[in-house]
Amino acid sequence: AVFSARGKMSHGLEEPIPGAPVIASGQPLRAAVEHLVDALNRFERHSAALAPHFAYGALGKSEYTRAHLMHLANHWELVDAC
Repeated sequence: AVFSARGKMSHGLEEPIPGAPVIASGQPLRAAVEHLVDALNRFERHSAALAPHFAYGALGKSEYTRAHLMHLANHWELVDAC
Protein backbone atom coordinates (compact mmCIF):
# COMPACT_ATOMS: atom_id res chain seq x y z
CA ALA A 1 0.00 0.00 0.00
CA VAL A 2 2.88 2.37 0.76
CA PHE A 3 4.51 1.81 -2.63
CA SER A 4 1.21 2.17 -4.42
CA ALA A 5 0.36 5.39 -2.59
CA ARG A 6 3.79 6.84 -3.39
CA GLY A 7 3.65 5.55 -6.97
CA LYS A 8 7.18 4.31 -6.54
CA MET A 9 8.88 1.22 -5.15
CA SER A 10 12.20 1.28 -3.35
CA HIS A 11 13.78 -1.84 -1.93
CA GLY A 12 17.09 -3.71 -1.72
CA LEU A 13 17.89 -4.32 -5.37
CA GLU A 14 20.22 -7.24 -4.69
CA GLU A 15 17.73 -9.16 -2.52
CA PRO A 16 16.47 -12.40 -4.08
CA ILE A 17 12.76 -13.05 -4.50
CA PRO A 18 11.76 -16.06 -2.39
CA GLY A 19 11.14 -19.07 -4.63
CA ALA A 20 12.28 -17.32 -7.82
CA PRO A 21 15.18 -18.57 -9.93
CA VAL A 22 18.48 -16.75 -9.58
CA ILE A 23 18.81 -13.98 -12.13
CA ALA A 24 22.02 -14.24 -14.15
CA SER A 25 24.02 -11.05 -14.16
CA GLY A 26 26.04 -9.76 -17.08
CA GLN A 27 23.52 -10.79 -19.73
CA PRO A 28 23.25 -8.78 -22.96
CA LEU A 29 20.71 -5.98 -22.54
CA ARG A 30 18.78 -6.91 -25.69
CA ALA A 31 18.24 -10.51 -24.55
CA ALA A 32 17.23 -9.37 -21.07
CA VAL A 33 14.71 -6.85 -22.44
CA GLU A 34 13.26 -9.48 -24.81
CA HIS A 35 12.88 -11.88 -21.87
CA LEU A 36 11.17 -9.15 -19.84
CA VAL A 37 8.78 -8.18 -22.65
CA ASP A 38 7.89 -11.86 -23.15
CA ALA A 39 7.15 -12.24 -19.42
CA LEU A 40 5.00 -9.10 -19.38
CA ASN A 41 3.08 -10.30 -22.44
CA ARG A 42 2.49 -13.73 -20.84
CA PHE A 43 1.17 -12.00 -17.72
CA GLU A 44 -1.10 -9.79 -19.81
CA ARG A 45 -2.60 -12.88 -21.51
CA HIS A 46 -2.97 -14.76 -18.21
CA SER A 47 -6.63 -15.23 -17.37
CA ALA A 48 -6.58 -17.81 -14.57
CA ALA A 49 -6.56 -17.03 -10.87
CA LEU A 50 -3.50 -15.20 -9.59
CA ALA A 51 -1.43 -16.59 -6.75
CA PRO A 52 -0.99 -14.33 -3.74
CA HIS A 53 2.09 -12.11 -3.98
CA PHE A 54 4.82 -13.28 -1.61
CA ALA A 55 5.01 -9.84 0.07
CA TYR A 56 1.66 -8.14 -0.65
CA GLY A 57 -0.82 -11.01 -0.44
CA ALA A 58 -3.87 -11.19 -2.69
CA LEU A 59 -3.77 -8.71 -5.58
CA GLY A 60 -6.08 -8.14 -8.51
CA LYS A 61 -4.66 -8.09 -12.04
CA SER A 62 -4.38 -4.30 -12.18
CA GLU A 63 -2.72 -4.23 -8.75
CA TYR A 64 -0.25 -6.92 -9.86
CA THR A 65 0.47 -4.96 -13.05
CA ARG A 66 1.15 -1.80 -11.02
CA ALA A 67 3.43 -3.73 -8.63
CA HIS A 68 5.32 -5.30 -11.57
CA LEU A 69 5.85 -1.95 -13.27
CA MET A 70 7.00 -0.22 -10.08
CA HIS A 71 9.34 -3.14 -9.40
CA LEU A 72 10.71 -2.92 -12.93
CA ALA A 73 11.24 0.84 -12.63
CA ASN A 74 13.12 0.32 -9.36
CA HIS A 75 15.40 -2.35 -10.85
CA TRP A 76 15.92 -0.36 -14.06
CA GLU A 77 18.28 1.78 -11.97
CA LEU A 78 20.79 -1.10 -12.23
CA VAL A 79 20.73 -1.36 -16.03
CA ASP A 80 24.00 -0.51 -17.71
CA ALA A 81 23.46 -0.21 -21.45
CA CYS A 82 27.16 0.13 -22.23
